[in-house]
Amino acid sequence: MDTKLSDLKLKPWLLAELNQLGYEVVDDMQHLSTVEILRIPGMGGLAWRKIAKAMGRDPFPDLKKRR
Repeated sequence: MDTKLSDLKLKPWLLAELNQLGYEVVDDMQHLSTVEILRIPGMGGLAWRKIAKAMGRDPFPDLKKRR
């Protein structure tokens, strides 16, 4: 099942930027690393967490939990 980026309720300017870069669905971004995704203009933490959840990725793989 392909989740459209427009279904994630992202900010309009971020959605426009992603569409301009050629990303329509979440699977289009599978090949990008976390760093590359966060370097997209307008991409913030909340948007990244929504996209990562839709991709099935851990948004912060290197983050250790505090005790």
